[in-house]
Amino acid sequence: MAPLSPARFLDAWAPSWFGLGLPLLLAVAYAVPLLRLRRSGGQWPPLRSASYLGGIVVLAWSLAGPPAAYREAVPWMGAMGVGLVAAVVGLGLALGDPVALWETATGRTAGWLRGRLARAIMFPLVASVVSAAVLTIAFTSTWYARAQVSPGSWALLQLTALAIGLLVNLPLLSEDLLPAWCGPGLKTLLAFVDGLLDAVPGIVVMTTVDKWVGGALLAVAEAVGVPMIFAVLAGWVRSDAREAAEVDAHLDAQEAAGEGGTTPWWLADPDLARRYGRRE
Repeated sequence: MAPLSPARFLDAWAPSWFGLGLPLLLAVAYAVPLLRLRRSGGQWPPLRSASYLGGIVVLAWSLAGPPAAYREAVPWMGAMGVGLVAAVVGLGLALGDPVALWETATGRTAGWLRGRLARAIMFPLVASVVSAAVLTIAFTSTWYARAQVSPGSWALLQLTALAIGLLVNLPLLSEDLLPAWCGPGLKTLLAFVDGLLDAVPGIVVMTTVDKWVGGALLAVAEAVGVPMIFAVLAGWVRSDAREAAEVDAHLDAQEAAGEGGTTPWWLADPDLARRYGRRE
């Protein structure tokens, strides 16, 4: 195999059924409800579609590109590929909000994602601990060493990285996959904690196994931490804007009905109404 160089980051490929098939499958799974929604006259934010597509591109590059081709000869490349799938791909796919897209297009609720067990597993603090533990075990045990030479172990490791990446990112970046009491402020705090926990596998691997492998994991995790927090903050801004619009609409309706001035404005806000004991 040719020595690793900047050019090889673009033209070194190790295509496989898994490496190309999984990205294609996920792309189709998103495109079908998107087309169904548009045919029915519905709208979907282009930025969400672009984020999901970006995640698919990074997934394909990680599974069948240089990280796969060089994972045995240059171990840190394979580690970077795993880190990208867990962090960057998980972030991109979650920003695409595939759950809301499917529910909007089909008119059905993904009940299996909203049950008590799913909510407990997907709660960000739990998911972040699970993610950090799984990646640490994968790189401090023989799993990653086997994945460097075995296509089956490589596929299993990358599938696991994708699963834990979605487990962490989907609840934080979706609108309503978390309990109602987990508001935007708490989401932001949990995203910050997740950023700290994401550093654990890289630090442990750097100090116990291989500094370059651990460094690759740490670099990817920390590079994604800030964008993730900004994405959660953007969701907070959107949530506040929606609530303000709802309050304004309620007040306008009251005024149109000749009820203006009978109710303090702060009781028109559902959250404040509950806080101050208003009963509908």
